[in-house]
Amino acid sequence: MFDGLLLSGTSEVSLDSKGRLSVPARYREIFADDGDGQCVVTRSLFDKCLWLYPSSEWDNVVSTLGSLPTMTDPLCRTIQRIVLGSAVFCQLDAQGRVLLPPELRQVSEISKKAYLIGFNNKFELWSEENFALQRKADDDLLQQAAKDLASHSVLANLKL
Repeated sequence: MFDGLLLSGTSEVSLDSKGRLSVPARYREIFADDGDGQCVVTRSLFDKCLWLYPSSEWDNVVSTLGSLPTMTDPLCRTIQRIVLGSAVFCQLDAQGRVLLPPELRQVSEISKKAYLIGFNNKFELWSEENFALQRKADDDLLQQAAKDLASHSVLANLKL
């Protein structure tokens, strides 16, 4: 059973001209309760989006990444370099906005309209264009996988 923070849902959000993300009201309390309005924003390892972590979840990520054998494994060093090296601590302002650094907005191609998606212990933040492309890729993958879903070792007994 999952005993950590479970974030879910998709919200259309917007950034203002200064690059501030307006966090939906239903999620603001998570950041306020968890870390006095602080969160951590970093690059996704796998997709053209950003990951937003509540403070306590970020502590778990740092602990997990810190245990990787970076001295002997180049992949582990790369993972740390991307996730930790891109991480920025951000503070929600009084209006529930988070200022996203320009370099992270640029790498994820986020400008005005975006999508904030609860994804287990973090949020994904996608540009409108990249989210549309990802949804299409997800649909295509599911269509292909549906043909042999029962034989997939992890999904064979999945109950949704």
